[in-house]
Amino acid sequence: MKKGGSFFWGVFLGTIAGLIVGMILSAKKEEKVKNILEKKTEELRDNLQEIGKKIGKKVHKIKSDFESKWKKNKIEKMDKVEDELGT
Repeated sequence: MKKGGSFFWGVFLGTIAGLIVGMILSAKKEEKVKNILEKKTEELRDNLQEIGKKIGKKVHKIKSDFESKWKKNKIEKMDKVEDELGT
C-alpha cells in the first residue's frame, strides 16, 4: 500500500512541478514572441510610411507636370486662336 501512495504523490508532485515550469517557460516564450511581433510591426509601419511618402512625392510630381503641360497647352492654343483672329 505504501508503494501505491508514494507513486501517487510522485505523479501528483511531478504534475504540479511540470505545470509550474511550463507556465514560467511559456511566459518567457510569450515575451519573446511579443517582442518579435512588436519589432516586425514597427518595421512594417516604417516601411508603409516610407512607401506612402514616395507615393505622395510621385503623385505631386505627376500633378505638377500635368498642370504645367495643361497651362502650356492652353496658352499655345490661345496664341493660335489669336493669330487666326489677327488680334
